[in-house]
Amino acid sequence: MNRDKSINLSFARLKEYFWYGETDLAIFRDYPCRLEGGVAFFCIAGKATLCYGVGEHRITQNTESFLLPGMTFYMKNMSDDFSVRLFTFSGELFDDVNVGLDFSVNEYLRRVPFYTYTEKNAAYMSETFTWYDMAKLLSKNTGSKSFPLMQRNFLQSYLTYLFECIRLKLDSESLKLTRKRELFYQFMSLLSKHCREQRNVRFYAEKLHITTNYLCKITRESIPCKSPKDLIDQHFILEIKTLLQSPKLSISEISCRLDFPNESYFCRYFRRLVGMSPQSYRMTKINRYQ
Repeated sequence: MNRDKSINLSFARLKEYFWYGETDLAIFRDYPCRLEGGVAFFCIAGKATLCYGVGEHRITQNTESFLLPGMTFYMKNMSDDFSVRLFTFSGELFDDVNVGLDFSVNEYLRRVPFYTYTEKNAAYMSETFTWYDMAKLLSKNTGSKSFPLMQRNFLQSYLTYLFECIRLKLDSESLKLTRKRELFYQFMSLLSKHCREQRNVRFYAEKLHITTNYLCKITRESIPCKSPKDLIDQHFILEIKTLLQSPKLSISEISCRLDFPNESYFCRYFRRLVGMSPQSYRMTKINRYQ
């Protein structure tokens, strides 16, 4: 299989119903993107660090990932030989086939979207390659009249298979998950949903029915040296960066959309946390692959 250059993996493709390819994901290096659709990929060579929300994960050969629609991610670094097999699908399609699947598994995927295969589970890895081979075959039939039905059936079957595999990990992990850890994951889930409109620690504490001091305690136990406000700001900055990468939105429009009192305050906030103005950041990113 010939390896596609990352330039061929455009952001527009993530809005399509289905796409398959092999890529180095370099287009996402230090380029935060909120996924409108979902992405499944399998690392076939090299190493990389992928950041999702405020977390990050080291990807090595034989790591599989499933990134759900709505997640914000970017590549922090990667080796020269890094390469993945990948297919994408729209958020609309995911919502359509996800009805009836276990909500707890969805939550598990949001907080643990990676799995690295070892020699002990080589049989499962072989089955995974079969799914990606089917995705490749399906991508060659996009012009077929029956393609909408085929791609829906494929994703539904893949998700059912994936979720059944995850149930085993979910059952074993649930025994180890403490109440504090559970609350932390709930906080991260709320942060992903509400960070654009809510940046107050009290809002998240009240949603979790705990005090702000207790939220601070469980956050610092999960991520040392980080407070809830640190994570809120970190997540919010990622959201701002994704908006700045759209040339259709002015700085003023972004400031208004994110409910800042004025553009000046917005610019000071961004500069304090990023070290440059929103306009400077936009100029360094917006035309990088044009």
